[in-house]
Amino acid sequence: MALTAQAEQQQGTKRTVIMILVILLHVACLWALQNGLARRLVDILPKDIKTEIIKEEKKEEPPPPPPPPPDQAPPPPFVPPVEVAIASPMEAPVNTITTTQEKPPAVTPPVMAPRQQVVTGPRVDMKKSLGSCDELYNESAALKRDNAAGSVVVRCTIASNGRCNDPSVAKGSGNEAIDALGTRCAKELLRFVPGTVDGAVQTQVYEFKLTFKPKER
Repeated sequence: MALTAQAEQQQGTKRTVIMILVILLHVACLWALQNGLARRLVDILPKDIKTEIIKEEKKEEPPPPPPPPPDQAPPPPFVPPVEVAIASPMEAPVNTITTTQEKPPAVTPPVMAPRQQVVTGPRVDMKKSLGSCDELYNESAALKRDNAAGSVVVRCTIASNGRCNDPSVAKGSGNEAIDALGTRCAKELLRFVPGTVDGAVQTQVYEFKLTFKPKER
């Protein structure tokens, strides 16, 4: 137990000595810092500080221009000319009244259409005919023997007396004997009612067909 108390006392003494040394070290550091900074500031700052008072210099204004002599007046200000458009006087409209006299339309007389003529053609008049064409066919032995047959178209100029003038063959039958028999019958036996124009008898050309064939038994 005695050794323990003595050891504790020695440790306390060591602690005290260490604390004193630490405090002295801090004090020495502070003193060194203060002395070093003060010297450095003294070296940096200039020893003599001069102060000068600078007076503000006034700017000299240029003298005003001399006034013009009394004899010469200043020129008047320039004013540009103003263009004025003068409108020419307008002529008053003149009201003119024109009268036009329309001519009445020309009246054209109605054109009368030409009157159509009434034309009637000729025809065979069996009542006035002198006989039948079959009679002439039967009188021809050659036609009967050959049993010839056919139709012929005869053209005649029908005169006012109903007779056939200048008979001719308009279309043949293919048999000369029958064609000749047809023109002969028209000239010798047949009679016609003549044609008329507006009721008046007029000579006209007339075509008609005659047919010949053997008589049936």
